[in-house]
Amino acid sequence: MSCIFCQIIAGALPAAVVYRDEHCMAFMDVHPLGEGHVLLIPQSHVEKLDQLPGFVRQHLYQVYDGLVAAQRRAGYGVEGTHLLVNDGRATNQHIPHAHLHLIPRRRGDALGFAGRLLLHFTGLFGRRTRLELLQAQAEAIAEQVRVPWVNETPAGAR
Repeated sequence: MSCIFCQIIAGALPAAVVYRDEHCMAFMDVHPLGEGHVLLIPQSHVEKLDQLPGFVRQHLYQVYDGLVAAQRRAGYGVEGTHLLVNDGRATNQHIPHAHLHLIPRRRGDALGFAGRLLLHFTGLFGRRTRLELLQAQAEAIAEQVRVPWVNETPAGAR
């Protein structure tokens, strides 16, 4: 198994996990573009999102909504969030496993964000963020996660 994300799913590599269910997993990016940067991946190994069954893609976006709200409740991305999707090699996708970046933003962070983004696009990610720091962020966000249709029974569907 050479895919880093598949190794994280299998528990062979450490990760600061925010959320996990039968279809997807969310964890902190070790090279964050901002504080609270979360990666959301499908459990299935596919390179592009359109290779997933439609219901799994829909589920990913429902989880995305719940994660963004959780980030904001935890104090990350209160002013805004970037959703970044590099879908395939032509988009500079470094890990060939479909994934969504949920990047909290705030006023005045443009210069630092642009520099970190440039490093990501060149493949020179810089030093990893300490797992302990990422774990603290993951726990703060995880405490706030409420994903509709996953953690709650939809209204009228009893």
